[in-house]
Amino acid sequence: MSKILLFSLIFHSLFFQSQKLNGDLQFRKNDKLDQKLSFKERNRIIYNILPIKDSEDLVTIRILFPRQIIELRKNKNNKYFGFVINKTTQYNYSKRDRNELKNTVEFFQKTPIEENKTKELMNKLILSNQNNLPTDSLIENWNRNYLHCNKVNFQFKTLNNIQEQEYNCPLQQDEEKQTIKIIAENIRFVQSQLKLDSIYSTFENILPLGKSYSYDGYRMIYKLTKKQNEIREKYKPYREYLKSHKDSIDHYLESFIRNINLKSKKINCFETYHLEFSKKGNLKKISVVDSDKPKLKEALGLKDFLEDKKEIRKCKKVIREIFVNTDLSWLNLKFSLNRSISFDLYGNPQLSDNTIY
Repeated sequence: MSKILLFSLIFHSLFFQSQKLNGDLQFRKNDKLDQKLSFKERNRIIYNILPIKDSEDLVTIRILFPRQIIELRKNKNNKYFGFVINKTTQYNYSKRDRNELKNTVEFFQKTPIEENKTKELMNKLILSNQNNLPTDSLIENWNRNYLHCNKVNFQFKTLNNIQEQEYNCPLQQDEEKQTIKIIAENIRFVQSQLKLDSIYSTFENILPLGKSYSYDGYRMIYKLTKKQNEIREKYKPYREYLKSHKDSIDHYLESFIRNINLKSKKINCFETYHLEFSKKGNLKKISVVDSDKPKLKEALGLKDFLEDKKEIRKCKKVIREIFVNTDLSWLNLKFSLNRSISFDLYGNPQLSDNTIY
């Protein structure tokens, strides 16, 4: 590593060091330089987790889950200590454009593990021979075809011996094989003994309100503000009422989709459309979701922008034709309702309900 880059990283880690928000909750705003950091460098700078090769303890075991880091150590005085770091990323969007990401902030919390529990976990992992097992790429018939499932990394340092393992989707594998069974059982043992789901929920509960968070960049949660929670509670009877009629409503509206032939329309509808129906079932309003609305600054030119607007008008006309004869008066609904509709690559419409009941 060059002296200039080394100086930059040291300056970067000092200038952008984490800050405490309340209690043991810490945060650190991400910087453009973070994008150039390796996985291990990010752990060092953000969470103060040194590369395992630099550990001076007799034994160090590190387990990296997507949303948590578990550290187990036995020092030169044969004392055991450990901790869990809960972590997530806050995504901050522009108030003018909800799809424009302004910045991201790392939030994390360090929770100690009792000495006896640390010893129990370390003994379990070593006695199971986990530190000598192969990484997933060396395990025959390891299935890597799953989407959006978790990856778990194990790192071991015993004196000068270092072992690192990576397991993609470890709990979705065939556990009839002894090696895979050991890996899966160890993961579940660590999760249950440390109550990882419970302590992560506690961590999420103390995060600032009114923001979006994700621990993997895919699964996103939004924490309602106090006022938003009050509004949600106010409309709880409304949601529960519509939920009790959901199956009947969906079945009825989907029957109109099944009974229409759109092949002659030659439509290019790649947007998602919000639909508002009256309590009698009449289609009152169609709107395009914000993220799909044409934007002149993103278009190839004015002509391209106007063509997109024209296609949307055409799609709205098709949607009106689909639901022109809807009538839910037989359900005697007390409230209006909302659904969304989108079209696949072949122009087939698909109805969805995005209501969080």
